[in-house]
Amino acid sequence: MINEAQVFLSGYVARDPRFRITASGVSSVSLRVAYTPRRVDRESGEWTDGTTSFVSVVCWRTLADNVARCLHKGEPVLVKGRLQVRPYEKDGVSRLAVEIEASSVGHDLARGVASFQRPRRPAVENGAADHGPANGHGAEAGLSGGPVAEAGLDGAGEAAAALDGRNGTEPGLAALNRSGEPAGLSAPF
Repeated sequence: MINEAQVFLSGYVARDPRFRITASGVSSVSLRVAYTPRRVDRESGEWTDGTTSFVSVVCWRTLADNVARCLHKGEPVLVKGRLQVRPYEKDGVSRLAVEIEASSVGHDLARGVASFQRPRRPAVENGAADHGPANGHGAEAGLSGGPVAEAGLDGAGEAAAALDGRNGTEPGLAALNRSGEPAGLSAPF
């Protein structure tokens, strides 16, 4: 949007995200992100820490579900979102709440490594079949019971780590069927 303050923030998760579901059934997560600017002291020539700042971040819906599942206190993160300033009253005193309504949150890979997995898609209720039972391997990898999920991730090697949940395949990658042979590509379900 043209008249919104977009914010990009790099910092560390200051406390574990707090997950809740609103009265209307919408997932929400709130977390605090801390950052400490570092500057070179001109007199000594050494790096010094500035004052640590804490920012409230709010996530909604699917982003909230994924943040609650993946982020933990102390982890480095990058946050993109809208800056929101809203007045409220507490104990008879008018105050301002400053927070970021996140549109994207992720681990800061300049400070460590992470592994990406697509979440499992829910079964469709209009008679379409579920693509397999949740098992220890497929469910955690975000697979919906396709060939790799049935074969298990242990036997699928590096190809399984890059799958996106489309019946066990990603364009350009071959999945393994039950016999360990490459399976053909399939269309998204």
